[in-house]
Amino acid sequence: MTYGQLRETCTNKFKAYDANMCAYALQDCHATLQLNKHLPTDDPYYIKLWAEIDAIRERQMKLSKGVTA
Repeated sequence: MTYGQLRETCTNKFKAYDANMCAYALQDCHATLQLNKHLPTDDPYYIKLWAEIDAIRERQMKLSKGVTA
């Protein structure tokens, strides 16, 4: 999967998350990155984690603007 495809999948995954769920998921992603910092930046798992982080941040931005869907 490309980054764009992963990002779209993750955006759909986090669509129903509230602010607390987003904060927890973002913290989990960053902790996982720390545990796997030996991975090269082109590793598929590393790319997936960043797609999730970007999708969560996008969701957080929407929630901060009052968009719930």
